[in-house]
Amino acid sequence: MGKALGRLSDLIFKHAKLTLLLVIAVIAILGGIAISKGADFSEAGLEMHGTEAQTALNIVKKDFSSVSSDKATEKVVFKVKDGKLSDAKKAQVIEQFVKSTAADKHVKVVVTPAQQRNMVKKDTIGYATIVYKQKKADIKQSSVDHLVKSTKITKAAGIQTELTGDLTVNQMDTGERSEVYGLIAAVIILAVTFASLAMAGMPIISAILGLAMSVMSVMVLSHYITFVSADLSLSGMIGLAVGIDYGLFIISRYQQEIKQGLTRKAALSKAMTTAGKSVIFAGVTVIVALLAMSVLGIDFLSIMGIAGAISVVTALFTSLTFIPAVIVLLGSFATGEKPNSVLSLFAKAKQDYGWGRFVQKYKILLGLTAIVLLLVAAVPFKHINLGLPNDGNKSTELTERRAYDLMKEGYGAGNDATLVVLVHTKDQAKAVTAFNKIKVDKNVATAMPPMPGNGKSGNYFMMTVTPKTNGNAVATKKLVNKIRSQSEKAGLPKLLVTGSTAINIDMSTALMNALPKFAAIIVIFAFGLLLLIFRSLLIPLVAVGGFVLSLLATLGTLVFIVQDGHMQDLIGLTGKSAILNFAPVLVIGILFGLAMDYEVFLVSRIREVYEETQDNKTALLEGLKGSGKAVFAAALIMTAVFMGFVFAGDATVKSIGIVLTLGILFDAFIVRMVLVPAMIALFGKANWYLPKWLNKILPHVDVE
Repeated sequence: MGKALGRLSDLIFKHAKLTLLLVIAVIAILGGIAISKGADFSEAGLEMHGTEAQTALNIVKKDFSSVSSDKATEKVVFKVKDGKLSDAKKAQVIEQFVKSTAADKHVKVVVTPAQQRNMVKKDTIGYATIVYKQKKADIKQSSVDHLVKSTKITKAAGIQTELTGDLTVNQMDTGERSEVYGLIAAVIILAVTFASLAMAGMPIISAILGLAMSVMSVMVLSHYITFVSADLSLSGMIGLAVGIDYGLFIISRYQQEIKQGLTRKAALSKAMTTAGKSVIFAGVTVIVALLAMSVLGIDFLSIMGIAGAISVVTALFTSLTFIPAVIVLLGSFATGEKPNSVLSLFAKAKQDYGWGRFVQKYKILLGLTAIVLLLVAAVPFKHINLGLPNDGNKSTELTERRAYDLMKEGYGAGNDATLVVLVHTKDQAKAVTAFNKIKVDKNVATAMPPMPGNGKSGNYFMMTVTPKTNGNAVATKKLVNKIRSQSEKAGLPKLLVTGSTAINIDMSTALMNALPKFAAIIVIFAFGLLLLIFRSLLIPLVAVGGFVLSLLATLGTLVFIVQDGHMQDLIGLTGKSAILNFAPVLVIGILFGLAMDYEVFLVSRIREVYEETQDNKTALLEGLKGSGKAVFAAALIMTAVFMGFVFAGDATVKSIGIVLTLGILFDAFIVRMVLVPAMIALFGKANWYLPKWLNKILPHVDVE
């Protein structure tokens, strides 16, 4: 690989302008294909085939087609402060709203609160139901606009009117503005790192070009793979972050070699054959980690991993072509020999070996402090509760959130968590017995008597059960498990539980059960990989041990903030919430890749110096001076990019932003910059010990 990168470096040095033209041509071709084909994103469905809830749902669609519909529906929630919804004047206004809404040719029927007999709280709260002729995916913006306009009739009459259901009334902020904030922070960090505004822009431009390529690739592939629009947000997070990092590492190594007295051509070749090789290793590691999510057998996670992997591939492409070409064309501006006079003051303010000497002096204290901090942060993980965001997690500025609050006030917290229970029997008496058993449970708010199906899938009765708690509550999960545990026991028929709440519960349970398996695969893979690279036992042990600690600390802190409700005002959360059910798997895959990136960039430089000097102390000082600065800057950039998504309006994007930000803070700053150097300082020459018999049988992998 080193020779190939050397030849690529020489080729780019001779034909830098042509290289840039080729990069632009690739982007133009991709752009042309993407524009001509367009995108075909699917709805954000999170189905998991093979679960009991999904199996039961299929039965409902066959046997209870009269009550099961795939047409879009919307609830219009009303509340009055003065009087009642049943008052003649209020009822007349609601009829005017119904008439206006029904004028939309796509509306099939509008059912008023009076017709549904759902008015509660002394007739001050109620809701109308709108059924459309189309599926959710086929609803046009014109229908949304028509409904919003109709609500002005009831609002003008003093009736609070809020919307919730299948229509997207508010376009959620999925992080586009957040990417801009992250880029601004990255410019500042890079400008200080390189003491040059010109060089600060190069990794960012490279990352943006790579991001554009990945977005266009996903658009084209969306015609063949079931991508959802949220996949672009994840792809954007990862693509921007790693793209900037990879450019930073190559430029940083190039400038180091210039300071060693090499010519520009030789310095570029050295940077490409060392840092460039590390970039390829890092990128492949992240790609493997993302694609490894497919081993869980969960379709939407596999596709999410593919989208992320595409962004890493394009980031690698631009880092290894655009960056070296720009280095050549910028000449002396890229060498670091002509720093900005103002920005260079920041460089003069720090000591070259300051952090390395500090770690050497306080290695035991720093190591113990890092471990204790990570363990304390991990404690809340033991009561993690997985779920999916609902309207209750949205901003109170959105009508969906206000509708959620009104429904909760009027109908209880479990109004959005209705369970569908199928009773497999021909005997109605047995179905009624099951109904009587379930309805008296302490967490059941209401239960509708069983109704027979059409018998296409067998003989089933169906009943609906509304719990007192919301769909993500532990008590609701216990209710589902309790109903299932009573199946075919004590004379009861077979019971199946489905509905969106049960489906989400089954998915969360499956993901939680898969977590140890996935983590074990990643840890074993990481240990083997680092063993091959560093020819050491201790280095991989410390690296994977630190990864496990940072992972537990990340998830523990996530529980502390999101689930337990601490410090929520700082990040714009509006209340306690279950942890996004696929967040742990996602953070394992992405954090592993990034952790190994920083480990390799940092420790490979330390090992390189150690092999030259056979002095562990010197190796640590030089490694932290050279690669440590770049790793620290890269981690700051990664944190800035991910943190920007913390303030996105979409609850799922916000959750992913929070967990990835925490992951970088713990793994990059605590583990890679504190724990790993402290352990290297503590173990001395033992760091590089490998039994001779093991050294003989292991294949040689050279990264630096």
